Amino acid sequence: MLRMLETVSTPWRRGPFRVQHHRLIFGQTYEDYGIELRAFRPRSRVFAIAGAGSTARALAAAEHRVTAVDINPHQLAYAKSRAEGGPGHAGAAEQLLAFGRGMARLAGWTQRKLVEFLNLSDCARQIQYWDERLDTPIWRAAVDTLLAPRLLGLCYAAPLAASVPDEFGRRIRQRLRRGWASHPNRSNPYAAALMLGTAPVDPGPSATPIQFVCADAAEFLESCPPSTYDAFALSNIGDGVSQEYLLRLRNAVEHAAAPNAVVVSRTFAEPRPDTTTNWAALDRSMLWGVVYVGAITTFGEGGKECSIC
Repeated sequence: MLRMLETVSTPWRRGPFRVQHHRLIFGQTYEDYGIELRAFRPRSRVFAIAGAGSTARALAAAEHRVTAVDINPHQLAYAKSRAEGGPGHAGAAEQLLAFGRGMARLAGWTQRKLVEFLNLSDCARQIQYWDERLDTPIWRAAVDTLLAPRLLGLCYAAPLAASVPDEFGRRIRQRLRRGWASHPNRSNPYAAALMLGTAPVDPGPSATPIQFVCADAAEFLESCPPSTYDAFALSNIGDGVSQEYLLRLRNAVEHAAAPNAVVVSRTFAEPRPDTTTNWAALDRSMLWGVVYVGAITTFGEGGKECSIC
């Protein structure tokens, strides 16, 4: 019964995009692993969603003992290859972002403007440049159109497309502007990765070996002995899944967690009015509505689509 529930309610099994399951989904990580490095106690035993592997590698480079788990065998193999020094490749996410950057060029985002903007280090100047030269009416209309539910549904699996907040284009524009106001572009590799498609700074070699496991997150954690992990880097695994699966995941995390374990999770959803813990403004990748950092007891309270409390 549990396996049937997992299959029905976990869109990540087939991937977030309307592409063939055997394709690579993420060639890069669109999350600031500085959040996890700041939140986790030294040399923690960490459960991490593998994704493109950058977060797991950064944590292992900082001497955390990392288990990287992904339900997609091709994504996991890619993350393992990257940890062994293999080259980066573009996945489905990068192909979509490249299309978006092409549309931005049509809206006047020339290479010269972007390089000039990304070389700024004064946040006040960044906001001025953004408002005057990049955040144009054509750009705003293009983003709002491309991120409208109907068009998202052509690229994303239905549960993921349905999970994004209303007026998603406007939300993303607001999050970008928040990022320009908070983080100097010149020292923010995520800004260049997003706008130019350049690879983020490599986290460096691992100081401890990473264990790579192909499995569903909840199923794997259910199989672990109690108190196995001190920290959990869950990416945005809660986006687009059912409340039943989220409850199962939270119970599994709680089962595998050591006392005082720390959870980091992300969501594209907007924060709820009662949200008290949100590190989204500190995440230099700038895309997230909620970055939850805290105890398991309040994990999932940040956004309507990831609430399991």
